[in-house]
Amino acid sequence: MSKKLDLQVQRRNLSDNINLSTEGNNTGVILTSVNSEVVINEQNSSLEYFKELKRKLMINLKDEIHAKITVMKILKEINDKVLYIQEGYKTFSAFIEEFNLARTQVYGYIRMASAIDEGILSEEYIIQNGIQNSLLFIRSANSTNIKKSRQNPVKPLRFQLKSQESYDFYKKNSKFTSFVLDELFIEKKDWLETLMKKFNSLRDH
Repeated sequence: MSKKLDLQVQRRNLSDNINLSTEGNNTGVILTSVNSEVVINEQNSSLEYFKELKRKLMINLKDEIHAKITVMKILKEINDKVLYIQEGYKTFSAFIEEFNLARTQVYGYIRMASAIDEGILSEEYIIQNGIQNSLLFIRSANSTNIKKSRQNPVKPLRFQLKSQESYDFYKKNSKFTSFVLDELFIEKKDWLETLMKKFNSLRDH
């Protein structure tokens, strides 16, 4: 009788242990599932947050580009119409110094504004590709135009020089003179315009 009772107790204990073990495993599965859901939710939350930041960044960058395009047009108009003299600035360079703007940056902006007016460059291209790529595009377009003009040269210029020394130099280096005049017109057009204004002011006096 005692052996039968011991056997029943052992079987009951074994059954209880199996049940406890099964319950423990189920609890582990549930915890793992919960943890996985938490990780997935955190990942989704981080992804959505990143997308929102990216969206705001793109909006602000576009706003910044739009603002720069407006600045380009304003600078070009002030320079073209010599409006800076209205407040006593003697030169355009003196005017831009007040805004702590680099000359290369300003004249790059003016070059882009001119390219927009001439149909060489579009505002959308600047927005999509940025300032530096737009300047490279203009240089490339100008280089192509130079090659075309060399293939189909226009009539030669005829003008008189005051200095015999300068005449001799330019005559001796006629190809170089042609190159210099083309480069000045394309790359330093703003400087030529400044010289033109100076020439006109001297002529008027």
